[in-house]
Amino acid sequence: MKTRNSVLYALGLAAAITLGGAVTANAQAKKTTTKKKTVKRAQPAQAIPVTKGPTVAKVDTVIVTRVDTVTLRRIDTVTTTTLRTDTVTRMVYPPLAKLPGLFWGLGAGAEIPMNDIRGVVKDSWALQGQVGYFWGDSPLGIRADGTYGKLGARERDCRTCSSPSLWTLGGDVILRLPLDRTSKINPVIYAFGGGGWADFGDVDPRQTATLGNCRAGFTGSPCFKSGGKAYWDVGPGVDFTVGGLHLYAEGKYMTIMADGKNIHLFPVFAGIKLY
Repeated sequence: MKTRNSVLYALGLAAAITLGGAVTANAQAKKTTTKKKTVKRAQPAQAIPVTKGPTVAKVDTVIVTRVDTVTLRRIDTVTTTTLRTDTVTRMVYPPLAKLPGLFWGLGAGAEIPMNDIRGVVKDSWALQGQVGYFWGDSPLGIRADGTYGKLGARERDCRTCSSPSLWTLGGDVILRLPLDRTSKINPVIYAFGGGGWADFGDVDPRQTATLGNCRAGFTGSPCFKSGGKAYWDVGPGVDFTVGGLHLYAEGKYMTIMADGKNIHLFPVFAGIKLY
């Protein structure tokens, strides 16, 4: 019984609630209608399209890619000063000694007879004078020289014979070779060759007869007598400096073209040169 009453109460309560809700809804509907009639709604400036169907949310995927390229360049110019101590050895060479251009020479020495003529005469004194010229430092030069000397009589063979004289006048071509121009001595060796004229004087007839009678066609020995004959010569020499004086020494092999066999001598000289 109690259960039935409870059900009835519940149904009645539900009906009441339903009725009250319907009345309330109707009142709200009327109120809305009244407001629509009296209120003027603003029209939008742009028509908003209305689509049927469910509204789908649009998802935009935005991918932002940012690439930053950073280039750092720095050029620094650095000037540095480096102090460096070098040891420099400076070679100082002494000046080259002077070589003569135009020169003069005076010398003394000995007349030395050779071969056959030495059978009637012997060594004796001699004097020499010369003048020459070199072109700058050229190795070639020329000179003229003159000599005067004596050939001593051999006392063993002819005690009372005279001592013949000999004078020569000739010219030579000179080839010189400096050895050390940086030294104070300045040695220069040279060679020469040429010819000229030789003249014997005061030849004793006994010397002529002893050596040969100078007959025509006689070739056993030289015809040694007073008179002049041509000659040719060659020889070596050396120049050097001592105490500011320019000195020289030389010898020359002479061949005097006499009748019969030739006469040979080797005079030697030493002296001073001026230039």
